[in-house]
Amino acid sequence: MRNLLVVSLLMLVFVAPAASGQTLSAEKAREQLAMREANAHPAECARLRRQIDHVAGMQSRANHLGNSHWEQRIGEQVGLFRGIQAARCPNDVPVDEVSEALVQLLKLAAKGAATYFTFGMAGF
Repeated sequence: MRNLLVVSLLMLVFVAPAASGQTLSAEKAREQLAMREANAHPAECARLRRQIDHVAGMQSRANHLGNSHWEQRIGEQVGLFRGIQAARCPNDVPVDEVSEALVQLLKLAAKGAATYFTFGMAGF
């Protein structure tokens, strides 16, 4: 009887956190650390926004002056800064609402399919 109590307590200690989804695997921890290191400081994000605004203003000036070569080079610079911003400052990049709506629709369809094909036992 005592062994059964010890085994059940050990199972409760080791299995309950895994079942609740609150454990953090080593791979997930590495991913979160990499995301934290990849994200820039808010001051760097603000500097990138200012640079993009400045260079975009220069591009409109080049367009106004009719200098197509200058406008093309400035456009490449804007693209470069936007790529850096997308990589370093994910919160500053605008979200495409259409793709987000499609993702939500696909998630809803997947939940419905899981419920249908498991006869309601999916737990959604």
